[in-house]
Amino acid sequence: MNHRRFSISISDQDWQKLKKGLFTSDRKENAAALLCGISDFNGERRLLVRRVVPVPDDLYIQKLEYHLEVSPRFYNSIVSECLRIGGQPVIVHSHPMNTDARYSPSDDFGELRLLPVLESLIPESTPASLLVAFKDLIGRRLIEREFHNIDAFRIVGSRTRIITSARKNQTESMTSQRYERQIRAFGVEGQQQLQTLRVAIVGVGGTGSLVAEQMVRAGITNFLVIDNDRIEESNVNRLFGSTMSDVGAYKTTVIASALRGLGAEASEIQESAIKQSVLMQLRDRDLIFSCVDNDRSRAILSRFAYQYLIPVIDVGVRLDGRAGHVKAAAGRVSVVGAGLSCLRCSHHLSPERIRAESLPESEREKLEKEGYIMGITEPAPAVVSLNAVVASLAATAGLNMFVNLTGGLQPLDQLYDATTGTVFITNPQHESECDICDPDIGVKGLGDKQIVSAY
Repeated sequence: MNHRRFSISISDQDWQKLKKGLFTSDRKENAAALLCGISDFNGERRLLVRRVVPVPDDLYIQKLEYHLEVSPRFYNSIVSECLRIGGQPVIVHSHPMNTDARYSPSDDFGELRLLPVLESLIPESTPASLLVAFKDLIGRRLIEREFHNIDAFRIVGSRTRIITSARKNQTESMTSQRYERQIRAFGVEGQQQLQTLRVAIVGVGGTGSLVAEQMVRAGITNFLVIDNDRIEESNVNRLFGSTMSDVGAYKTTVIASALRGLGAEASEIQESAIKQSVLMQLRDRDLIFSCVDNDRSRAILSRFAYQYLIPVIDVGVRLDGRAGHVKAAAGRVSVVGAGLSCLRCSHHLSPERIRAESLPESEREKLEKEGYIMGITEPAPAVVSLNAVVASLAATAGLNMFVNLTGGLQPLDQLYDATTGTVFITNPQHESECDICDPDIGVKGLGDKQIVSAY
C-alpha cells in the first residue's frame, strides 16, 4: 500500500504564497507546512493543499543561509490542526540558491526523525516533504526508513504545471514528425507535456465530440469520455466521428473508437456525471472539459474542480431560433478551478434551474407546462458550425493551460456572439465568503472528505 503512486497538487495562488514565505531578502533558509486533503484512487494517493502555514519567526531555533532548525512547538501545532480538519502534513523548506534542489545530509538526518513521528501521530497519514530552490523543487516521502521521490507535483491555475521526471522520460521516444508544426509553436517540452496529460470530456455530443477531435490531434494520448446518451439520427449532423450506421450506439463508444483510431488510450463511462461513482473516476485527471447541457451537472463539475484541484473548462452554446427565425446565437467558455471564480459567482448558473433539473421528470414537465420553467425537457436548437467555434475556443483554452500556445494567459471567461461575429472577454466575479471558491472557507482541497454536491 505504501508503494503506490504519490503526488501533491497546489493552487497557483497558494504556490505563490509559499514561495513568498520561503525566499526572503535575508537569503536565509525558511520553512513551512502544507495542510492537505486526500484523494485516493487506482493505487495512487494525491495530497491536495488546503492551506499554507509558514513557520513564525519566534518558532525558529536556528535560521542560517545553509541550515535551519524549527521548534517542535510548530510541528505540534501542525499535528493538532491536521487532527482537527482530518488533513495530512507536508513539511517544506527552502535552499535559497540558484542550484538544483538536492536534500543535504542534514535534511536527511532531520526528516528521518520527524516524518515517522508525524506518521505515528496522524492516523492514515503519509507525511512527505518538499525542498524548494529558486528554479527547482523536489519532494519525497519515507517508506520503511528509505526515501522515495514523489511521482508528480502539480501547480494548478490559469497556467498549470506538472513537474515529474518520470513522465518526461516516458515521452522521449515520441514521434516528433507528426507534431512537427506544433513543436515549432511551443517546443518539444510543451509537446511532451501535452502527451502526458490525462483528459476527461464529460458530454460528448455536439461540442464534446469536437473538443475530443481537436485535443487528440494536438497530441493528448489519454482520455476518459462520459455520456449516458445514445446516438439519434438528429445527432449525426454535428457529432464528429459518427455516421448514420452509428445510430443507436452510445456516444461514448463512437467517440472512444475514434480516439483510439488516432493512437490514444480512451476509456468510456455510459452514465451521468452527477453520480458520485462516476465523479470518483475523474480524480486521476489533469484537465476536465464540461460539455454538458444542464446546470445541475455544471454545478457539480464546477465544485469538483475546487474540491480536487483539477481545472475544469465549462462549455455552453445557446441558439434561440424559434419558428426558423434566429433571435440570438451565442457560446461561452469558462475556466474554473482553485484560485479562480466558480460558475456560481460568475452568474453562469441558475439556482432555480438546478432545482428544477433535480426534480423527477414528471414534476419538471408539470412545471414547464405551467410556465414556471422553460427549456428543460424540450430539445434545444443546435448547428454544427456554432458548436465548432465554441469547441475551438475551449480546446485552445485547455491547451494554453499547459503550453504557451497564445503568447500569454488565456482569458478565463469568453463569450461568443455569433450575430456580430465577436468574442467578448469578461472578468469573472467572485463573491466574498463563497462556500465553493473562497480560498479560506470554500471546498478547496477537501478531496474525499465529503461528497461532491451541486448545492
